[in-house]
Amino acid sequence: MAHPAGLLRPSLQGLGWARLAMAALVFGAGTALWYADALPFQFPLFLLAAGGSALTSLPLLLGPLRIPDPRRFAWLQLSLDVVLVTAIVATSGGPRSLFTFVYVLLVMEGSFLLSRVGGMVVAGLSSLLYIGLVLGKTILPLVDLMEPTETTALEILTVFVNAGVLMISAIVAGSLAERYQLARRDLEVQQRHLSDVQAFRDLIFESVGTGLIGVDPEHRVTAFNRAAEAITGVAAAQALGQPWASIFGGAVDLEAVRAAVAGGGQSQRHEIQLRRRDGRVVPVGISFWLLKSGEGGAAGVIGVCQDLSSIKQMEERVRQADRLATVGRLSANIAHEIRNPLASVSGAIEVLARELPPDTTRSRLVEIVLRESERLNRLISDFLEYARPAPLTLVDVDAAKVLDEVLLLLEHRPLPAGVKVIREYGKSLWIRADPQQLRQALWNLCINAVQSMPDGGELRVGGRRRQEAREAPALSIWVTDSGQGISEKDLPHIFEPFYSTKAEGSGLGLALVYRIVQDHGGDVDVRSWPGTGTTFTLSLPAIEGQG
Repeated sequence: MAHPAGLLRPSLQGLGWARLAMAALVFGAGTALWYADALPFQFPLFLLAAGGSALTSLPLLLGPLRIPDPRRFAWLQLSLDVVLVTAIVATSGGPRSLFTFVYVLLVMEGSFLLSRVGGMVVAGLSSLLYIGLVLGKTILPLVDLMEPTETTALEILTVFVNAGVLMISAIVAGSLAERYQLARRDLEVQQRHLSDVQAFRDLIFESVGTGLIGVDPEHRVTAFNRAAEAITGVAAAQALGQPWASIFGGAVDLEAVRAAVAGGGQSQRHEIQLRRRDGRVVPVGISFWLLKSGEGGAAGVIGVCQDLSSIKQMEERVRQADRLATVGRLSANIAHEIRNPLASVSGAIEVLARELPPDTTRSRLVEIVLRESERLNRLISDFLEYARPAPLTLVDVDAAKVLDEVLLLLEHRPLPAGVKVIREYGKSLWIRADPQQLRQALWNLCINAVQSMPDGGELRVGGRRRQEAREAPALSIWVTDSGQGISEKDLPHIFEPFYSTKAEGSGLGLALVYRIVQDHGGDVDVRSWPGTGTTFTLSLPAIEGQG
């Protein structure tokens, strides 16, 4: 099994260090023998062979990453090593050399660098050179390296035993090297797989829209995803390691939760009022599950939390719609019952006024009665328009032109001093709507905004098209004032008929706005801050394909 190039490069660097260590070992041993007068060979030639082995290690240590073909270079280095080791053996006594064992180290290097084939080739080449070195004493004496002598039977047996040991070492080392490479590859594959799984887990953990909070048995936070950051207003870096109570308070008893989920089930849902560090109070729903370690033991609990603000608002809107529907049906019936007697009273007063003698006081009283009767009749007419509206006449309409018309009429009315009208919309905002009813809704909002700024301020009217993922296009129209704002206790009731905070108000303007938007399949959102202003945002379906 061949070494991949990416793994062979660091192996070559390891070969360089191994060669340098071997050269140092041989040099040290030879020097010790020389000082002990136990050196049966010429010391300078031995130093030359050992030094050559050390010098050829330097390229591997200085630049193995710049080698273009690491596999060919490994063959070259191993071949050079066989020659240098043979030179060391030859200069240290040939068959009597103490450094024959270095051939075994060389075979192991070949096996781990180039697998079983490399080990066998190195073992075969080493055996041939070693046999040739021993037999050369009688056939071809090496000049100045050893004296020509007869080869004994023991030396021949030793040579072939050493050659056999080298081949066996190559087989064993090659088998071990292949197993090592297989184990290393399996480990790398498992590491990559584990890395992919961890990345996928982190992606899911961070991308899920529900807040996930891990808590250990000591009630410290161990995991905190982005949704939890958005809900709590606390960054994950600040939350990790902190006590649960420092973020969520003491509304949830974690000991009771742990006992409830000990069997692997889910705890009951807890709804708490979370006070964020920015001062906001957010309704949060939390459920807990048992968190297990890799060995299957309990490692804590994981809390799944959700911001309930939008759900609470939806529930309030549903309740408000139910109240409005009930009030509308009841009030429409009452209005009809009042309108008919009121018309009779007005007519009777007019007839009586003509038949009675002229009198200034009486004429003034009759005038008051008739004027207030007319006012009551207009109020009932407005309410009947709200309670029993005319059918919608839907056409494609440019909301930008409707806004221009409303603001033009508004600017020609006497406005409080210092009121500035700011337009925040483009040239076209196409929707399918009833132009007359849309104009009525926008007019009511603008009039309310102006009346909330008796001392002047800014009236901002804007609109834009928005396209959320996997949702139909919608048009947002907003009317923002910098007036007195709406108090927290009044805010839930502003769309109810006859609920007004103004002394002269009828309480039907905003109720009519709400009904018109609902009839168009849209929604109304109100954001108000007492003393700083109010923003009404109408969300209406936009026309596909038009900006």
